[in-house]
Amino acid sequence: MSQVLSHTQQEDKRTDEIESAMRTFSEISSNLLQSYNALEARAARVEDELEVTNRQLEAKVCELDEVTRNLEAILTALPTGVVVRNSAGAIVRINDAAAQTLGLDEAHKSEVIGKSDIPALATARAGDGEVVLAGGNARVLDLRSSMIRDDRGVVAGTVEIIDDRTEITALAERLHSMDKIASLGTMAGGIAHELRNPLNAVAGFADLMKARIDSSAIEDPKVIRWADLICQGALEANAIITSLLTLSTPEGLERVAIETDELFQEALHAASTPGSEPIQASLVIEVPSFCGDRIKLRQALRNLIANALEVAPGAPLLIKAISTEEGELALEVHDAGPGIPAGLRRRVLDPFFTTRAEGTGLGLALSSTICGLHGGHLEIRNSPSDLGGALVAIHLPLLNARR
Repeated sequence: MSQVLSHTQQEDKRTDEIESAMRTFSEISSNLLQSYNALEARAARVEDELEVTNRQLEAKVCELDEVTRNLEAILTALPTGVVVRNSAGAIVRINDAAAQTLGLDEAHKSEVIGKSDIPALATARAGDGEVVLAGGNARVLDLRSSMIRDDRGVVAGTVEIIDDRTEITALAERLHSMDKIASLGTMAGGIAHELRNPLNAVAGFADLMKARIDSSAIEDPKVIRWADLICQGALEANAIITSLLTLSTPEGLERVAIETDELFQEALHAASTPGSEPIQASLVIEVPSFCGDRIKLRQALRNLIANALEVAPGAPLLIKAISTEEGELALEVHDAGPGIPAGLRRRVLDPFFTTRAEGTGLGLALSSTICGLHGGHLEIRNSPSDLGGALVAIHLPLLNARR
């Protein structure tokens, strides 16, 4: 009997343990279900938050893309050159204006990306903004650089501004030259008026002396030569005075239709020395006729031709009348001489400046004044002429160059 009770008690104990285990399992299952539900709810919240974050990020990316496109459009539209470098100093962006200013085509523009510098830009920095590009195209650049900093003030790169000041510099130099010519011309004009009267007396008496020698029995060659030299010197001095008066009080223009070939032939004849060999000149005439003051333009061309002959005696000349890309008429004189040094190109147009002992320094200044009267300008090209020497050109506006 006791054994049966003991067995029953054991069964009851196992039943209690099983029930306890089931309750524990039920509680664990309930807790797991609650945890799963909580986790699922949390995952849903996280997913919602992630979706919101993704939408915000996409909006930021779109906004950044829009800003980038706007910056690209601004850089492309800027008339001033811009070169952007990263913090390592490598070029990451160069706009079209900078490429055009530095003479870079699309292929070379792509090649500079990733490099530390552009050769033309480095040359311009070393030359205080002046650089000669391929083909002899000289430019004057104003270079400015600034650092790019992020929100923390850390340097993220640099931006360099390239402003092409070539035309402004040329205009300023021409204005300065005109002011100088006007000031010197006013002074020279007063002196010239005072000198002309006694010079006319010298020339008159020299002519009388020559006439007396010719009518007398004097055969001394020295006396005859001296009289000729006095007359020749008086004529040369009178020509200088005339040039000075032209500088001080330039007369108005008498515009007429001009045949280019005839003008060239007249200027060559005026520049030739009596008794010398004919001037060897090749003529290239693309503009057969135009409008201008024949006498003044002949004088200006004569001065250019005479200068070319003096620097290269006996050498051939090349004279052109062409239409430029800017819509101007250019009367070019090419010589085969040594050329004009870069350091003198800005000074040779100043009155009385000359590198020759026998020169007066008025030829180019007078030619420049005549160009100005026509609304044009005198150009001394940086690149060599077609003959390897200097190239000096008279530029006239299109208005005065129509056929």
